[in-house]
Amino acid sequence: MVHWLFYPWLMLGSVVAHAYTLTLVTENFAHFQYVNGEGELVGHAAEKVIKVLNEAEVDYQLSVDNWSISYNSAKRDSNTCIFSIAKSKHRNALFTWVFPIGGFTTSFYALKTANIRIDNLEQARQYKIAVIRDNFSHQYLKSHGFSEGQQLLLIQSFDKIFQLLATRRDIVDLVILSDAQFDHKSKSEPMSGELERVMTLNKMNTQLYFACNKKVPQSVISRIKAAYERLY
Repeated sequence: MVHWLFYPWLMLGSVVAHAYTLTLVTENFAHFQYVNGEGELVGHAAEKVIKVLNEAEVDYQLSVDNWSISYNSAKRDSNTCIFSIAKSKHRNALFTWVFPIGGFTTSFYALKTANIRIDNLEQARQYKIAVIRDNFSHQYLKSHGFSEGQQLLLIQSFDKIFQLLATRRDIVDLVILSDAQFDHKSKSEPMSGELERVMTLNKMNTQLYFACNKKVPQSVISRIKAAYERLY
């Protein structure tokens, strides 16, 4: 089969299984999965997912978009799976959780010149925090009483977050990021040296998963789970 590869739609089909095609949705989330300079989806999560689906002989097409679009597509569309998605109590009943991808940690970051020091969530409430709409951190902070339009500034991606922190200090004080995401971004973003980690959310750490809409046929889920078990 010819494999098509382009962005934002990445067609990475495998052998057709029972004439059923999965739609996979994801986001740029370095270093787990991200589109590199050649337009290829890379990262250890992407490699793991593609390897498992090829082993399962499940046909699929893959799209990369901002998190909110991908997340809501996976909730809404009956043939859709998503990665890398953090498992939580809020999300547990929304998806079929097929296999784990890996763990991650999340922290608040601020400009070093801001001299922000926080030790707990209560202290964080006095600041304006940039967070991606519908991601795990957004839902976690909302469940702990943080409000949109007060403490939380919702953004679509972190592509320009360094510039936002530096130039719009009246709008945002803190940004909440995966530590792996920050470490990866710091290799190519000179402004990252101006930021510092001010608090890690130790109680928020969770596993990232490959998960599917509840209406994806059980036969397909079983094929994928069996392939994962054979490989890992």
